[in-house]
Amino acid sequence: MATTDRPGSRLFVRNSTGLVRSASAVDATIFNAVISAPIGSTLAWSIFFTLVAFPGADPVGVLILAVVINIPVLIMFALLGASMPRVGGDYVWVSRILNPPLALISNLCMIMGGLLGAAYFAKFFSVFALGPALVAGGSLFHNNTMVSWGTSFQTDKAWILAGALVMVALQTYILIRGTKSTFRWQNGAFLIAMAGMVVTLLVLAFASKGGFQHNFNALNKSFGGGTVQNVITSGGGTHAAPDFGNMSATLPTLFSIQGFMMWNFWSVYMSGELKSASNRRRQLWIMFGALGFDAVLLIIGALLLFHVAGYSFMYAANVAPNKAYAIPSGPFYQFLAAVSVNIPVFTVIILGCFLFWALPSMIANTFMPIRSLFAWSFDRLMPEKLADVNDRTHSPVIAIVTVNVIIAALVVWSVTSNVFQLVLGLIVLAGCLGVVIVAAAAIALPIRRPELYKASPANVKFLGIPVLFIVAPLSIAIFVALAVVSTQYPALVMNGDSANFWWIPAWFGGLIVVGSLLYYIPRWIRGRRGINVSYVYKELPPE
Repeated sequence: MATTDRPGSRLFVRNSTGLVRSASAVDATIFNAVISAPIGSTLAWSIFFTLVAFPGADPVGVLILAVVINIPVLIMFALLGASMPRVGGDYVWVSRILNPPLALISNLCMIMGGLLGAAYFAKFFSVFALGPALVAGGSLFHNNTMVSWGTSFQTDKAWILAGALVMVALQTYILIRGTKSTFRWQNGAFLIAMAGMVVTLLVLAFASKGGFQHNFNALNKSFGGGTVQNVITSGGGTHAAPDFGNMSATLPTLFSIQGFMMWNFWSVYMSGELKSASNRRRQLWIMFGALGFDAVLLIIGALLLFHVAGYSFMYAANVAPNKAYAIPSGPFYQFLAAVSVNIPVFTVIILGCFLFWALPSMIANTFMPIRSLFAWSFDRLMPEKLADVNDRTHSPVIAIVTVNVIIAALVVWSVTSNVFQLVLGLIVLAGCLGVVIVAAAAIALPIRRPELYKASPANVKFLGIPVLFIVAPLSIAIFVALAVVSTQYPALVMNGDSANFWWIPAWFGGLIVVGSLLYYIPRWIRGRRGINVSYVYKELPPE
């Protein structure tokens, strides 16, 4: 039975959200880790493609740089999240500190990141997880049926779409079951994926370069390919080397890696269901724990693969086409790790566990848009049905179904339009605008809401200066700079063609216009019915 008690005399839909604070710090840390830089998927594709896209790219150096520039952002989000731990995150903060239209714009930016991210990982399951696992397994075990199926999941749109939509349906079922059940699924899938990751790192740590080359040469030869050296020569990787000082490689690589590394603040969107969410120390530990976890494992994973396979080989193998590389599976880290030792039991563990990276990442991406629509509705800005909560599972079923229908539509679009890299670039740009607006609200908090600020966990100083006055301007500078970087490298968000520069201002303009309309149109409609929704923004929503 859904909660429907909402007398018209109340500012909000109900006197309480109906959601339950059942998520632990561990749940939230994993939530951040799998939304920001899921180790498996980030190593599988988003790091090593930069070697060819931006010659001279030093992914290890860039990962360290990404950690540094995300520090002030996480401090800012942790302080705001602890001060106003409500469903909706930045929507609540910005609307109560600045104004509702800006809140809808910033929240829409984050929602687009979540929706596009969920669609990406749904497609990722087919293209970069299930497909390569079948092809790699078939290649290593010489099973042509597995190779054929795996190739279809990577290249045939119908197969890709089928695999992706099954994942959307699965996560819809999981989310409807409630927050506790959702995090059990998230954590269970994460632990299985991490078990495979640990085995992968151990295999690479004990593998030798000579052993990798011997195994790769034998396997590649069986498909008509050449040796490791042939692959390097054919792919032009002979002189490939990382050069962190080469800004033409480092800056666009940073933008690309930020597409995954910038989201360790995502747990603020589950603050309404997080135990002790107003504890500043807990918020900081959750965010920095996820950032450190992701960064350390990504750096170790990249260094180990470079040690075993070599930077030159990884560069050349990612060049397409490379006639000397004939193995049906792409040069994904999980496949190359299995090749490095060529032991069947390790191959099964590594490739099988890798399949579990997509689900927790999808759940984390999807959770935020659901809670944002819920928060809008709870403030009477949207249809109140979106705020209905099932009394048994404490889950907003209608909001869950609505968001997953949107994600399914985005999956269809992403499969039929083949714009994987463009989607990732748009996610980063949306995040840039969202973070800048949040930072403006952080600067304004002590000025516009002094009573709230003084009594909040955000009231902390460094050398006599409010910390928000330090981290918020730094956050603005960082993300404005990232947006500028996107305009200088067509490969990032212009599909490789500088003539598509107009896409960037059009994207920003679209977010601003749509976000504004999401406030003004519902306010006008409510006003015609005698309801002034602006009153709700004068106080924090109930828990």
